[in-house]
Amino acid sequence: MENQNEKILSKFQAEEKKSKKRMLLYSSIPIILTIVLIVISYLSVDNANKQVQNLETQKQNLEVTINELNNLMRLKTDSLAEMRKVMEMAINYKDKRYSFNFSIDKELFSVYPKQTQLLTAMREMIDDEKLKWLLGGNSPEKGFDSPSFATYMINKFAVTKIDNSNRYKLREVLPKIDSSVEVGDLVFYEHGYAMFYFRYRGKPFVVGMTPIGLTSLTLDFGPKIIGYGKVSY
Repeated sequence: MENQNEKILSKFQAEEKKSKKRMLLYSSIPIILTIVLIVISYLSVDNANKQVQNLETQKQNLEVTINELNNLMRLKTDSLAEMRKVMEMAINYKDKRYSFNFSIDKELFSVYPKQTQLLTAMREMIDDEKLKWLLGGNSPEKGFDSPSFATYMINKFAVTKIDNSNRYKLREVLPKIDSSVEVGDLVFYEHGYAMFYFRYRGKPFVVGMTPIGLTSLTLDFGPKIIGYGKVSY
């Protein structure tokens, strides 16, 4: 009888152990599921962060590309505008050319020696045909636009001196004059032209850089005159 009780007791103890194991297992399942869910959530968040970072990088790259395309479009637009100016000058101003030669230099020299040196230098540049138009250019090697060429020649031949940083502010830097314009002064036109004024036997003409190159033209060659600037020699 005693052995029978021991067997029953052992059986109860074994069942109790199994029950505890089952309870431990069942109680562990929610913890395990929670851990699994936390890991999955962490991986999902990390993946989402990576996707966000990739999208931010793509956004920045797209913004850079858009800026580059906008700059390219502006350059193309400027180039087209310059081409239109060249065509306009070549077609509409061909009958506005003013031919001058060394005989004009000789007559002007007695009254305007310094200005005549300027005129002679520009005539030789025109004959040489090496000086080129370049928007934003400011050297004989690369080329000039109209205000840059005027600044370069003033600094080379005149008493007046212009800082290169002010070459696009000539109307502000030079003293303003009205109808008393003299040989060697600057004539300002619409579209940014700055041309040197000369007069021979009562007929005025201008010399300066244009999209078709360095040239001499009649005073009324096309664009509206918007002012004059005094240059001292």
